[in-house]
Amino acid sequence: MLLKDNPILMQLKQKSIDEKKSRGEYVEEDTAKVKVRSENKEHREHRIRQNIQKVKISADANSTMEQGVVKANDRGFGFLESESRESFFIPPKEMKNLMHGDKISGYVVYQGEKSRVERITLIEPFLSRFVARVAYVNGKLTVVPDHPCINFNINAVNHVPDGVTLREGDWVIAVLTKHALSEGNRNGHMAEVIEFIVHANDEQTPWWVVLRGLDLPKSAPEDLPSYEYKDESLPRVDLTDKPFVTIDSAKTQDMDDALYIESLQNGGWCLWVAIADPTGYIHEDDELDSYAARRAFSIYLPGRDIPMLTRTLSDDLCSLRENEERFALVGKFNISADGSCDQKIDFMMATIKSHGKLVYDEVSDLLEGKETSFSPSPVIREQIDMLRDFSRVRYNYRKTNACVFKDKPEYEFVLNENGGLKEIKVVHKRVANGIVEEAMILANTCAGRFLAEHFNAGIFNTHSGLDHEKIADVNEVLEENGYPIDDIEQIETMTGYCKLKRWLYDSESAYLDARIHKCTAFAEMSPVPGPHFGMGLDYYATWTSPIRKYGDMINHRLIKSAITNTEKPRIPSDEVIESMNLSKKSNRAAERQVKDWLYMDYLKPHINKTVFEAEVMDVSRGGIKAMLLDNGARVFVPTSMICNDKKRIEGNNSLGVVILDGEKKVIRLGQKVQVRIVEINESRAIIGELIPRIS
Repeated sequence: MLLKDNPILMQLKQKSIDEKKSRGEYVEEDTAKVKVRSENKEHREHRIRQNIQKVKISADANSTMEQGVVKANDRGFGFLESESRESFFIPPKEMKNLMHGDKISGYVVYQGEKSRVERITLIEPFLSRFVARVAYVNGKLTVVPDHPCINFNINAVNHVPDGVTLREGDWVIAVLTKHALSEGNRNGHMAEVIEFIVHANDEQTPWWVVLRGLDLPKSAPEDLPSYEYKDESLPRVDLTDKPFVTIDSAKTQDMDDALYIESLQNGGWCLWVAIADPTGYIHEDDELDSYAARRAFSIYLPGRDIPMLTRTLSDDLCSLRENEERFALVGKFNISADGSCDQKIDFMMATIKSHGKLVYDEVSDLLEGKETSFSPSPVIREQIDMLRDFSRVRYNYRKTNACVFKDKPEYEFVLNENGGLKEIKVVHKRVANGIVEEAMILANTCAGRFLAEHFNAGIFNTHSGLDHEKIADVNEVLEENGYPIDDIEQIETMTGYCKLKRWLYDSESAYLDARIHKCTAFAEMSPVPGPHFGMGLDYYATWTSPIRKYGDMINHRLIKSAITNTEKPRIPSDEVIESMNLSKKSNRAAERQVKDWLYMDYLKPHINKTVFEAEVMDVSRGGIKAMLLDNGARVFVPTSMICNDKKRIEGNNSLGVVILDGEKKVIRLGQKVQVRIVEINESRAIIGELIPRIS
């Protein structure tokens, strides 16, 4: 039977021809066969433009253009979280070319009450430089990003220097070279491995992966063959006869501050603060200064530290070691019997000698009347007693006239020989820690005033108080809780903010304190003088840790130039200041991430067994975050683990509460709750359940 004699086949043929025509293909028929050929280029492009315009006109009638960020779901679909804070469904087919965190635009097509995102355009990929693990698929190299919401393989090429052979499971740094939605790309996501970090199951994995993931150094700068102290010709005072002492932990090697105190006839004190002088070894244009500027801070992680300066400088030549003479920058400050500081501030170049390497716990045991083998000489004991008296008076003065923070425990990680977590000690602030804290706050307050008066420049720690965009929320909270305020603008001033903080301190309300804290601005470093609302100070410029902070080195140079009448050093550019602020955040993130990694093995034996007391740190739509008070671990408790029927509860982030049945507040910020760990997943997230659950 011929084709033309079969009407059904003829219909199918015509349908095929129509479909090809709709795709812009030209169909030429012959009695022997159907020959398909492409139209000429100009005709084809014209037809395509017409079709696109028709689709656009049709789509625009039932859709809207939205921009936002992709939120992936582990079941294959996702959502576009728009800039207007709405969520739109992304089908699995579209998600195959997307990653969690991608910034995209797309048309939201509405079908009744449902909507979906189509015709997606990539604005900015989420991944650029990222940590990943090596995985081979059919013998070909791929990488899997170390991210809880990106768990698929990306084809990769190995461009690691020195030809390192990559093994299954190795940790690497990769860069995304092509996104699946990149123009002209038909091969999906592509990556390039640029750095080997560590082999799978290496004991150093937590530290090396975290450090390199944040683009932080793994070791100290390389030491020089020799060092020259270049400021020896500057005039200086010999203070080696004064019994300065250092107070640090037993293991500390980079001791950068020493204290000496004298009593005054008016009942007050004269406090001398001696600070190590690395800027005498490192001048502005030295290569070591460039290294210090890039690092900005020393990094302190559980079980190890990575200094900003070379080990020889930080732990030896600049460290204020016991019974060894050292060049130092010394501040001299007079404190009245009421704790106020005299306006006269003296700085001097000096030679000092530490007469005692004191240890926090030993000094605290002595002053707290606990049993101890520590028995200082009468001269050192007199220093310890006067420093304690000074710190008490000074703390009470700040509590009344400025701002103080409530003491919170810290958590000390004790590691075993293999680098694993042996135990976590809860460490409360003791009297010796308070001595050093009050001395450093006073010294940095005076330095801030000195730099503001002499240069109107320096590296200042600034804090603007409340976030201006959240003032209305703060006002509402305060009115609800009976805070005595006549004018809301008062709390935007230094005086009003300090008054509020003192009221919160005395109220002993963990919820109010946490709620207001969420409405405060972040502290930042600034090259121009500015107040620090959080401390209740007009100026605050640190100079007491130049071994550990590059900003303190800059302030050292400024102070030295003022007291020696030498050339004023350069003030860092805004770009350098921003880099220092980012380095500070990265260092804190590194400490938190290493701890999260160590918590995994430490807490696994407690899964579905131990019930911990925890404090609610944050509330979100999906659940609560709580800190385990025994060890400091952060646990996420999803709504399904809070209530047997999760539809009955709602987490309100702005109010900081979990609401039951639309009206009853059952959990709030700062509240103590009982939590049991139920899961620790590969992304190092600790999942818990509320004990007992709300029924």
